[in-house]
Amino acid sequence: MAGMGKAGRLAAIAFAAGILAFHAASAPALAQAGSVGGTIGQTDKSVSGGQAAPAQPSQGYPRKPRHLSAARPASAASSEVKTSAGDSDKRPSIAPSNESLPKTIRLIEHTILGDYTVTLQNVGGSYAGTWNHGYVTKFTVTTFTKDSLKMERHDDPAFAAVSGTYIGLRAGDGAHGQATISNGFITTWDASW
Repeated sequence: MAGMGKAGRLAAIAFAAGILAFHAASAPALAQAGSVGGTIGQTDKSVSGGQAAPAQPSQGYPRKPRHLSAARPASAASSEVKTSAGDSDKRPSIAPSNESLPKTIRLIEHTILGDYTVTLQNVGGSYAGTWNHGYVTKFTVTTFTKDSLKMERHDDPAFAAVSGTYIGLRAGDGAHGQATISNGFITTWDASW
């Protein structure tokens, strides 16, 4: 554009903008905001207030019924529970029975500030203990299987007290995993019983 006057540069810019606008207008639209199909409200109303029978879906593939086992991944936690007849019943382990839980859990939490420890005593189905930094805490075990452990932590009210979710893998008389704490920290932990 060297050697062109101001009017010539403006004309060249206008010409280039016109070419771009022409190409943009002639290109097929790939998507249009807010235009996803469907209708709002009832389309089969009559003046008398009655409704016609609902339309049957036309064309398309028949839907297969979904089963709970298909919705869950094969690796979902489950436990084997023995019934009084000696049969085994395989089902998700959400609320373990108090008899299957350890009496004491020794927990070490690894943070960026150092390691903190607590010995948790089973008191009526939940666990209570005092951290080595002085906070009183309660843990509720929500999953306890041969492969996994999940616990919910709730400290007694105090300055900087927290709550959190501890999820981990279990092996024998111990477990290890990761905790998501309400103060935004993610820590690791080890437990034994």
